[in-house]
Amino acid sequence: MAQETFLPGASVARIAQSYALNANQLFLWRRMYREGRLGNDAAKKLLPVTIRDERLVEAVKVVEAASPSPLGTIDIKLAKGNVHIAGRVDLVVLRTALECLLG
Repeated sequence: MAQETFLPGASVARIAQSYALNANQLFLWRRMYREGRLGNDAAKKLLPVTIRDERLVEAVKVVEAASPSPLGTIDIKLAKGNVHIAGRVDLVVLRTALECLLG
């Protein structure tokens, strides 16, 4: 999954969602992969796993909070580009955009 996030046009948030995984967990694995802490040597330390009677479980639908975030504007200037945000922000999308811009 971590390797998948480095493909051109990949969205960490979308990939995490497709595996019903918290995006923060995938960001952690992505960082560990970049640091060389995931891969062949790391996999040798894992215990073998056997899956029986695999069942797909529907992800829980996220309900919007009772008090939505306030409206506002954010301007972020970075070396690779600028980010202008007006209104309410999906934090997963914002984090993904910043991750792409910061490399």
